[in-house]
Amino acid sequence: MSFDDFSGDRSITARLQLSLKRGRLAHAYLFTGSRGTGKEEMATTLAQALNCEKSNDDACGKCVSCRTIAEKKHPDVYWVRPESKSRKIDVEQIRDFERAVSLKSGGGRMKVGIVVDADCMNESASNAFLKTLEEPPDRTLILLLTSEPQRLLATILSRCLRISFGASRSTERTPEQERTLELLAGFAPAPSRGVVDVYKLHAALTKLFAEMRAAIEEANADDGDEERARQLDKEAREKLEEERTARLEGEYRGARERVLEELYTWFGDALLCVAGAEESALAHADRAEDVRRAAAGLTYERALSQLEAVEGIRDALSRNITEPFALEVGLLKLI
Repeated sequence: MSFDDFSGDRSITARLQLSLKRGRLAHAYLFTGSRGTGKEEMATTLAQALNCEKSNDDACGKCVSCRTIAEKKHPDVYWVRPESKSRKIDVEQIRDFERAVSLKSGGGRMKVGIVVDADCMNESASNAFLKTLEEPPDRTLILLLTSEPQRLLATILSRCLRISFGASRSTERTPEQERTLELLAGFAPAPSRGVVDVYKLHAALTKLFAEMRAAIEEANADDGDEERARQLDKEAREKLEEERTARLEGEYRGARERVLEELYTWFGDALLCVAGAEESALAHADRAEDVRRAAAGLTYERALSQLEAVEGIRDALSRNITEPFALEVGLLKLI
């Protein structure tokens, strides 16, 4: 199965093919969407494209590598699924996964680890998997497939580039994502964009992030921890507070990642516009006019560098670079 055979959202195939051609795939993706929307088919095709013996940046579907990947028998493509009876993915499965993806490639060009129904990982498995995401093996792509992303740890969500399958993106955006798109629509087009415009966007995003954090803290203000803390000794209270802080930080990072997804897909759409893609290929087809205005006057190389700048922001934040600094450095590369 090649990318051309994928019957789902064309913006997904266009973005992934673009990333393949320029060698800029993220180290981990989160494929979300209800069952039957093509997540597993896309994961298979992407694994084939990375290891195809005959085609560059796509899958021929006929070579030995493509066939064995389709049959789930390729040594460099490792699958994890919930146990049939328990419907859980346990920590031993994840440890086997870690060992498999850490081994040197057996002949393919790249190792791929695919976790189907990733929301079925139990707590121990999730914590073990997080370590793999924090220190991914070289030349390894990790794909998480889920129909219930809200059940995953926020810290896992924040380390994956999310791609949504099978739904109109305009109907599933959060208010924060919609606000991000309004900011981007008002951001000066590339030819006239300057430092002042960048710092206005920087200030607006910083304000949005602060409001998101405050809202999360307010929503969890009466979570019962304070009452429980009164009944504990000092050491236990400190541990409880550490757990609460980590939980809130994880929730915030998950919300922030959804905003960063809009930044990424916006500039990805601008690149697709420059490349002459049809409107149906855009992730923000409902805002095609705004995106095309943002792409006006850009060369392919410049549009590509803008997308890489946004990827740099995500990468910096995943490595705990301070938020204002990561935003400033990345956004300045847009001019």
